[in-house]
Amino acid sequence: MGSTTHQSSGRTFQATAVAIPAYSVVALDSSGTISVNGDNATDLTIGSTTEDIAASGYGNVSLFAGPGTDELLCGGDTIAIGAVCYTDGSGKIGTDTSNRSVGYALQASSADGDVIEVITWFRGT
Repeated sequence: MGSTTHQSSGRTFQATAVAIPAYSVVALDSSGTISVNGDNATDLTIGSTTEDIAASGYGNVSLFAGPGTDELLCGGDTIAIGAVCYTDGSGKIGTDTSNRSVGYALQASSADGDVIEVITWFRGT
């Protein structure tokens, strides 16, 4: 978890028929629902969940276009402080440069399931 207080801009979205864990990077589909971001650079990555969201349920997404930092779920790659973070499938972040970049790590991670604070940015598609 983040070691400092962060501000973010959020919005409520409905999940697809699959539950989404807290701190997952999410993508928006053409019907306006969200799902975990895939392991690619083509999803419309919009932000991260701030809570667990049930299948077809509603929950808050911290938008990457907003101010502040985000806490993001890691996929197991070693991430150093200051490293660029990328989508890594299943809504997690990692170091695979062929995927969409999402920001700079403010904390280090080396284990799947870690949650770290990231300075996020929005680049759209």
